[in-house]
Amino acid sequence: MMLFTVACTTEHLPRDPERLVVEGWIDSGGEPVVMVTSPVTATEVPQGVDDLAQHMYNKAYVTVLDENTGQEVTLTARKDSRYLPPLIYTTDEMKGVPGHRYTLKVMYGNRVAKASALIPEPVPLEDVIVSKSVQSDTMYVVTAYFDDPSGYHRFFTMVEGKNTMYLPSVLSGQSATNRAGAVSVMRGWDIYDTRRMPLYRLGETVRIKFCAVEEIIWQYWDCFDAV
Repeated sequence: MMLFTVACTTEHLPRDPERLVVEGWIDSGGEPVVMVTSPVTATEVPQGVDDLAQHMYNKAYVTVLDENTGQEVTLTARKDSRYLPPLIYTTDEMKGVPGHRYTLKVMYGNRVAKASALIPEPVPLEDVIVSKSVQSDTMYVVTAYFDDPSGYHRFFTMVEGKNTMYLPSVLSGQSATNRAGAVSVMRGWDIYDTRRMPLYRLGETVRIKFCAVEEIIWQYWDCFDAV
């Protein structure tokens, strides 16, 4: 308990130069996006983007290999205020293709991180229905329907005018073992919004991204939902 209290009241974010934190993705038809940082210790003291700048690595060597074609590209660092941290590695020379497997490699100093993932074939949504919440006259529920009993899936949402990117829809994980045919697509989790409002307000325009993913990717998001 003493260690927990000390960690929560630390005013500075210690940098751990021995570890890499890598987040990245590639959608079908989209460019690869990768973020490379050092770990950030959670504290009760508010920290702004400027405080987090010390954790960004803008000189990492990042490559993505398309294992199906043999094409390998080097990603370049770009500032992008839509993301946190506001620095991404990307390229215009590669687009994601369903059925292709991609390998990501990140090198910084004497550290190397590697991972690979397959883009499954996309699954169409059968229907999307918007209905009024029984708890409020101004809040609405979005329900999506699809048929793929053997696959793994994730939903992401973006509210126009409020979100700058697609956000992971909390508790929307679906697999062959737990899907019920209909999924309530919750509002994507925004790190800037501490209220965690799962429903949608009257007048909002919502974009929904429906993703077929590998089982290991689904397991990651399933753990994320449980936090």
